[in-house]
Amino acid sequence: MSETRLMKLLEGQSSIANKIFQFVPIQEAWDAQDIHRAALASEATTVSIHAIRRALGELSDAGAIREPAAGLFQRDAVIPKARKEPAMPTPAKQLKPGMDQATTGTLDVLASLSAEVVTLSNDFGARLKGLAQRIDDVALTVEAEREANSEAATKLLQLQTLLKGL
Repeated sequence: MSETRLMKLLEGQSSIANKIFQFVPIQEAWDAQDIHRAALASEATTVSIHAIRRALGELSDAGAIREPAAGLFQRDAVIPKARKEPAMPTPAKQLKPGMDQATTGTLDVLASLSAEVVTLSNDFGARLKGLAQRIDDVALTVEAEREANSEAATKLLQLQTLLKGL
C-alpha cells in the first residue's frame, strides 16, 4: 500500500482508530485482545476492548488493515514512493564571435520577444495603477456617503425624540 493512499484512508477514521492503527502489527496477525494490551502497555489509550474491536472493524472496512483469519488483524507494509531528483540544468551557451548566422537570428527573435514582454508588463502595471486609483476614489465616495447617512440618521433620531416629546 502506498503512503499517500494510507494517509487518505486514515484521514476519515476516528481518533481511536488512528491510535489503534499504530499497534496493529505488520509481521504477524494479532487478535483484538493483544492489540488492546499493547495499546494499554504504551499508555496511548485507555479505551475498552469493545471500542478497540469497533476501531479495528472500521480500519478493516476502510482497507487500512486486513483480517487474514477471523478475529486476527494485520496491516500491510507501507511502500514509500521513490522521489525523483530534479535534473541538473545544462549551462547556457555563451555567444562567441564565431557563431553561425542561424544562432544569432534566434537570439534576435528572443531579444524582440523579451522586449515585447517588458512592454506588455509596463502596460499592465500602468493599468493596475489606474485601477487602484479608481478603487481609492470609489472608497472615498462610499466613506463620504456613509458619513452623510450617519449625520442624517442622527438628525432623524433627534427629530423622533422631539416628536415623542410633543
